[in-house]
Amino acid sequence: MMVCILRYITIFYCLTAFCLLYCLGLSYEPYQVHNLIKQGKFPVTVDDIVFLIRSQKNPVHLKRAEQVKDDIEQQCRIQDLGQPSVVLLSEDVGSMGQWTILPILPQIYNLHKNKKWIFLCEEESRVSVKGLLQVLSNYNWNKKMFLGKALQDRNPTIIHHFRFHDDPSKFSYPDFEAGWLLSKPLFKSLVERWNKGVITIDFSIDVKHEIAYFLWENGNGTTLTPIDEFCSGNIAVNAIPMTDTEIIDGLTTEVDLADTDKCVTSHPVEFQKCGEPVSLDDLFFGVKTCTKFHKDRVAVVQKTWGKYAKNIVFYSDTEDKSIPTVSTGVPNTERGHCGKLYAIFNSFNSDENLQKFPWLVVTDDDTILSVSRLQQYLSCYDPTESVLLGERYGFGFLKNGYGYDYLTGGGGMIFSRAAITELLASGCKCRTNEDPDDMMVGSCARQNKLIITHTPLMHQARPNDYSKGFLGHQTPISFHKHWNNKPVQVYQDWFGKADSELNIQHEYIENSTEKKDEL
Repeated sequence: MMVCILRYITIFYCLTAFCLLYCLGLSYEPYQVHNLIKQGKFPVTVDDIVFLIRSQKNPVHLKRAEQVKDDIEQQCRIQDLGQPSVVLLSEDVGSMGQWTILPILPQIYNLHKNKKWIFLCEEESRVSVKGLLQVLSNYNWNKKMFLGKALQDRNPTIIHHFRFHDDPSKFSYPDFEAGWLLSKPLFKSLVERWNKGVITIDFSIDVKHEIAYFLWENGNGTTLTPIDEFCSGNIAVNAIPMTDTEIIDGLTTEVDLADTDKCVTSHPVEFQKCGEPVSLDDLFFGVKTCTKFHKDRVAVVQKTWGKYAKNIVFYSDTEDKSIPTVSTGVPNTERGHCGKLYAIFNSFNSDENLQKFPWLVVTDDDTILSVSRLQQYLSCYDPTESVLLGERYGFGFLKNGYGYDYLTGGGGMIFSRAAITELLASGCKCRTNEDPDDMMVGSCARQNKLIITHTPLMHQARPNDYSKGFLGHQTPISFHKHWNNKPVQVYQDWFGKADSELNIQHEYIENSTEKKDEL
């Protein structure tokens, strides 16, 4: 009898010890790993990894990236894993275009050539460090390895230059939000190729696809190895940061193994909210259009998101009181539209009817967006500071330190009043009316040290131009293009429910629109 009792006591203490060790092997949820950390065939420690975070200069976004760094360092401190090497690209690598990755790799390699792995992630990604060590111990760091969560295109798409048009699904590229890795040999060869100048990318559009394509080397290089433990969209929001003491005190021996998750990385599906949504009274929408699109594209805007934009003006080459539109006095051009954009800037800056608005949102007439999500997203920003916000592209980053960022116009460009004041005060002007407006603003911003801030939630292309896996872990704010598309249906599918809660009265919109006719 006593033997049985002792046996049960032994089992109880073993299980308790197991659970305690299990918990201490984790950071706070959702970074859970099924088993106690077991090194595989290729052991790896924190000293073997450099963590790169694609941070941004904007204080809102920099704070988010700093929380990623703090979380990694905190896990290593609590779990006694050693001192991690964590790099914030915007702060520790001062070059323009650092977000495009390739131009800065020689610098990173020179500083961290002894590392076995380079881990890269986004400003809201999270990683279980112990979980990552366990996963990496199953892969040979001494071979050319490219690891990450795999994305594939559904259709040939312009943002990927229609590559693999016969079957886009056969090519995989990493989901940056889930994190991705390069082994030392692949990292080294990538740097060598870059230094030889073999890359010919002028525009940086979708970096994750461009890097994978560069590594692919026309079928002779390295392809992505999918890692099931790398996840995104697997949590609603990131956990609130805690002190070391709070985390340790919160650890418990009560572990339900049925609820554990295989994921060692995560990224939230919802965007951060920083308070009450920006009032509709503070948002001014300027829509670029022209005569030939008054009846179709403008009608779609009015039928969808435009009816929720309390203050909206359609800027055209001609006046049409039936809409109404406002003539900019700039002849229509088939491309570029720089003259039209600066006419909107000047109107926003000098028209007394518009000077009350802290925010200017400039869209194309085939932009499809959610007004309510935009209101909430802007709650994190201060319009008295210079804010230039949208989807960021890059031009001319072939050499480290060259090139500039710009906001893509199709997904919408957001400017604080302070940013408009600085842009106009700089003296930047269009050389011709048909200069690319978004690139002109980007070039001007570079010359005057204004920060272009990127959001992955505003999109230059249509929903079906993006991987399902990519859109599936975010809450989009905008899309672009009516071509080969049903724009009203796109709006209803993606934004209709969110905007319907605004409950704006049509009569009020009509009255406010009539006032715009006087501008």
